[in-house]
Amino acid sequence: MSETYDPNLFRGAAEYYTRFRPPYAPEAIEHVIAAFDLGRRDRVLDLGCGPGTLAIPFARIAAEVVALDPDPGMIEEGRRQALAAGAVNIGWRDAGSRELGAVDGTFKLVVMGQSFHWMDRDQVLRDLYQLVEDGGGIAMIAPGQRRPQESWEAEAARVVRRYMGEQPWHPQRNREPRHEPALERSRFEIVSYVEFPSTLTRDIASIVGCLYSNSSSTRPMLEGREAAFEADIREAMLGLNPTGVFHETLETGVLIAMKR
Repeated sequence: MSETYDPNLFRGAAEYYTRFRPPYAPEAIEHVIAAFDLGRRDRVLDLGCGPGTLAIPFARIAAEVVALDPDPGMIEEGRRQALAAGAVNIGWRDAGSRELGAVDGTFKLVVMGQSFHWMDRDQVLRDLYQLVEDGGGIAMIAPGQRRPQESWEAEAARVVRRYMGEQPWHPQRNREPRHEPALERSRFEIVSYVEFPSTLTRDIASIVGCLYSNSSSTRPMLEGREAAFEADIREAMLGLNPTGVFHETLETGVLIAMKR
């Protein structure tokens, strides 16, 4: 894995991430709150917070949320979203997992969305062990198994490849596909994994926005070809479904590991 964060990895993606990434099932958030008996006495660390998709809902329950992300655009968008939501108890920090040694205090809960696969998992878990209170732990909240359904993703990926080329494996992305082996090597103990279903309806504009939220297909990567790209995505989607509307059933997976 890369020793330094690539500042262009999600350049231009923050606004689209907020608006078009699939939302987490509310029941998944409630499950974590109940599992940790989270309340106004507790601090939460959101590691790889993006634009605050998890930080903001947990701020409604906790005393304080510290939200870390190495992308300044994500932090700026998170601040905007938090202001709109009235979440004033979030400390936003332009920092990544390699700066955990500079984080003050301890936390009842560490949450991560779709971020752990970008990290040196073993080192991060060693650092987190020093930051998590006794009786506390980690919750990883991310998409789980997709149910069989009509899907737009494969066809959209073909269009992306025509414009972006074959994307090599990013050196910062962890090659170990699952989180569990690293947790099993650590001083955290996996105690549960639960999936929560939700439904999502997308139109073509939503699909384009979702693509722009991905590190492999951000809008700046198109370098002036945005109109042609969006027209080709539209044509491909209408070829799949003439209505241009796609219904998805998603699973939000919650992996909980407690400090030993």
